[in-house]
Amino acid sequence: MTTQKTTSKAARNRNIILGGIILVMVLAIIIPQFRSEPEPETAGMHYQRINDNIFIPEESPIRKSIRIEAVALDTIRSMVSAPASVEANPSKRANIFPPFGGRIVQLFVNMGQSVTTGKALFELYSPDIAEVQTEFISARSALNQAERDLRRKEDLHERGITPLRELEEARTEYEIAQSEMNGATMKMQILGISEDEMGKPLIVRSPINGRVVDLAVAPGEFIVEPEEPLMIVADLSNVWVSASIQEKDIRYVKPGTLAEARFPAWPGDVYEGTVLFVSDILDAETRTTRVRIEFENEDRKLKPGMFATVRLLSDPTPNLVIDPRAVLQRRDYSYVYVEQAPFTFEKRKVVTGQMFDEKIVILSGLNEGEMVITQNAVMLP
Repeated sequence: MTTQKTTSKAARNRNIILGGIILVMVLAIIIPQFRSEPEPETAGMHYQRINDNIFIPEESPIRKSIRIEAVALDTIRSMVSAPASVEANPSKRANIFPPFGGRIVQLFVNMGQSVTTGKALFELYSPDIAEVQTEFISARSALNQAERDLRRKEDLHERGITPLRELEEARTEYEIAQSEMNGATMKMQILGISEDEMGKPLIVRSPINGRVVDLAVAPGEFIVEPEEPLMIVADLSNVWVSASIQEKDIRYVKPGTLAEARFPAWPGDVYEGTVLFVSDILDAETRTTRVRIEFENEDRKLKPGMFATVRLLSDPTPNLVIDPRAVLQRRDYSYVYVEQAPFTFEKRKVVTGQMFDEKIVILSGLNEGEMVITQNAVMLP
């Protein structure tokens, strides 16, 4: 019994000693982690903080590694790149619809044929056209009759035979007939029918110079109320290219801005044009606005619907520029180190713009001639 107690006591002592050793080892590991390591003595040799500035001592190795350059004023042209597509000039494109439903009697043009203003495109027979012509003939006949009655009543009134009331009634009838004749004549003019063409099918003519770029009708076909044009006449000697410009780039674009366009269909070719119009409306979903550019297209290589990439070049303007290596980034702002005295620098926030010829534009934060670190500025805090 005594032997068992002695053994148990010795075991407890060993456990206590072992636990103490483990505790000492744990503390030896944890405690150093809560100590703040002093900054190496060499850090004080690299740079010194003086008020809000940073001074680089003569013995600091940073002095030999940095480069200081002046902020320069340079004349540059902002460039905006955007996707685009080709469109026909609306003022030089005509969708040809018949004024009434009817039968196509004859076609006078073929696909791709060049036409001039007034050129006959097709001949259409329609009961509605016959009705308009009949209305014109009736109105003309009624006007002639009313004019004869008025002249007779005027003559009789002068001789004291016809009373004034009948003369006024004749004048009223004449004015009504004249009004109806004007309406019938206007209908004839709208349809393009002359008196020489009375009793014949309607000839639909081209309203512009151009080429037949689409043809969707054949002789003998009966047209009721077409939803699509029977043919399209367009002058594609110059075309529009419509580009979508991002909101942030709108300030660089205005009417007259020079533009270059490249088309996947014609790799290597560069087309030059000018901006005609910048939309006053911004698309709320895409945050873009439409810009239309006019390009010469005498060879007809550019076709409506083609995709393109355009580059818009703004007017030359003076801008502050520096080496992009001078600009450092921290969280949500950019900054540079500006020299205030020999090897004494101020850390200053800047707003940057686009890159041009390996230089970055400074929109705000710097002045022309100020000296900034352009190499190894990252070595400073």
